[in-house]
Amino acid sequence: MKIHLKKTGTQERNFTEEEIKFANGDIHLSGVLFKPRNSEKSIPYVVLVHRSGWEDRETAWYHSLAYILASKGIGVLLYDKRGTGKSTGNFSLADFNDLSDDVASAYNYLKTRNDLNYSKVGFLGTSQGGWLVPMAANKVSDPGFAILVVGPAVSLYEQDINRVQYTLTDEGYSKESINSALDYSRLFFKYIESNKAKDWAALQKKASEIKGEKWIDYLDIPQSQTGEDVLWWRKNKYNPQEALSNIKCPVLSILGEKDVLVPPAENINKMETYLTKAGVKHKIVTIKDCSHDMITVNKTNTVEESWPQKYWQWQKQPDEFVNSIFEFIQQ
Repeated sequence: MKIHLKKTGTQERNFTEEEIKFANGDIHLSGVLFKPRNSEKSIPYVVLVHRSGWEDRETAWYHSLAYILASKGIGVLLYDKRGTGKSTGNFSLADFNDLSDDVASAYNYLKTRNDLNYSKVGFLGTSQGGWLVPMAANKVSDPGFAILVVGPAVSLYEQDINRVQYTLTDEGYSKESINSALDYSRLFFKYIESNKAKDWAALQKKASEIKGEKWIDYLDIPQSQTGEDVLWWRKNKYNPQEALSNIKCPVLSILGEKDVLVPPAENINKMETYLTKAGVKHKIVTIKDCSHDMITVNKTNTVEESWPQKYWQWQKQPDEFVNSIFEFIQQ
């Protein structure tokens, strides 16, 4: 493949960036505010909410999304998760309630900024952020909207069991292997919930039986009864049912057709049930060919044998993804 790169003139941004700081108790959070220029009328603002792990304002997935939305005339608050970038604290020691308080604090900070001339302030959370947004929306007054990008409608434990099942299926493992892995995962969460010696013994027995399997790296194999992984799961026993069923603002749920971490088959019906119970305007969109990162999967376009009928389709973020977000916020 030959690629020709041509340098062009710099295009002036139609937004500015402002360094900001706000607090949640003794946790001091830092970030950046993307402010569209030349806006004579009030505009919507959105708080971007992180996935799991280390995520800050420089995380490419979030920074590019903030850039796109700001270019379209939507204000964006993108902050460093606690313990990353310029924010204090430690996200690995925080539970979902702590992290959702951080999100609510970002929202409350924006509501104090009358100079922004905002029309409404809402949330956009991705993956783990999709669990945190409904919690945060229920902690603040008058949230404008909530957008859940590959945000699960199932519990944390259910989501991990789904991850094991759909990932191993996607990797081509046999039904026997998948069932064995699922048996282990169920024993793992049984122990997490019970904290009983007999359940720990059963888990250890199963772990010894599967220790030589190629797929064992997809599982959580604790080294001790009180290891950090065990304590994290126990501390974050979370089900979004209550938060979704009581949310008070319009909700957009975006899922990826090929997502093996938050598979649509396991989440759509529950999402619809909970949001219907909440009685709010909502929309559930499944983006074709997209995986968990809202990027299409690599594939060929046809079963034909040769070029030009058959060619490789590179990964990309579909226009439908950003357009769905933009149109929902505008509505």
